[in-house]
Amino acid sequence: MIFLTILFLLSGAQLFAQGGGMAANGELAFRALQIGFPEKISNVAFIDGDWTITAGGEVFYWAGGRILPAAERDNTDSYSPHSFYRIPARPVSPDTYTLQYIENMQRRGSRQARQQRPDNHRGIQAILYGAVVRTEIEELLEEIQFLGKTIKVHRDIVDALGRVEKSIEELRGGQAFIASLEHVYGYNFRPIAGTQRMSYHSWGIAIDILPRNYRSQIIYWQWERDRNEDWMLVPLENRWNPPVEVIEAFRQEGFIWGGLWAMYDNMHFEYRPELLAFTRLLAGENSTEEVSANRDLHHVIPENLRLGNR
Repeated sequence: MIFLTILFLLSGAQLFAQGGGMAANGELAFRALQIGFPEKISNVAFIDGDWTITAGGEVFYWAGGRILPAAERDNTDSYSPHSFYRIPARPVSPDTYTLQYIENMQRRGSRQARQQRPDNHRGIQAILYGAVVRTEIEELLEEIQFLGKTIKVHRDIVDALGRVEKSIEELRGGQAFIASLEHVYGYNFRPIAGTQRMSYHSWGIAIDILPRNYRSQIIYWQWERDRNEDWMLVPLENRWNPPVEVIEAFRQEGFIWGGLWAMYDNMHFEYRPELLAFTRLLAGENSTEEVSANRDLHHVIPENLRLGNR
């Protein structure tokens, strides 16, 4: 039996669960990627002192979570780690936050801290999603009707979104929920708001759904931060939430909901089957060791939704 090593992060730079977190183990993360993208990941192996994954005929090293090709393996300071983390069953109530945790969230949510953090190395995304250059990504998009709106998304998630929509339509109250939406967004090639990092919307694998009168509701931490310094303490019941059945319909097709994050993004869903696989591995389906990880928000604000620019 191969025992997995748990690497604790001593810094509070990344936050997901109260009290800090742990770095994902390389083997577990790579096996989750292989489960999530079996047609694109051909091998997971321990090579030259580190866990590796073979994708698109190229070997990538774990490199402390940065997933780097051999030529960049020793250049870890230039990149942020990729996100691997346990998906919780429900959002954590702000009532449980400690003062230290709140202070850490305030620091991490500052404009300076967000702008200073480097991007991930994009090599693995280029293989998983087919491209990282805008013109090449746009060749992979399809225009579809989804929840009554026309959007563009990556072709790889078109069928999954069709099943999500069918599930929502069949829900009791599903048609009323669809009718309650003012906007639905998919592809939008931009960095994460306030950062130099690439959003998952840039690949067309993230969806935002906004209700009518969203301007008067609490939906996204960064919008709330601009009008409320205690944005992280807004009670869960005071935030706009999609019905739990809608969240589950997305989850069944490989999407995670941004309302589960401490830096909440309740309109946001992104296609991350590897994180669902990672969570299952943590639950012991394929491993006897438990590892947890952290979350960094990947969200873009469409220009016409920015606070102060309505």
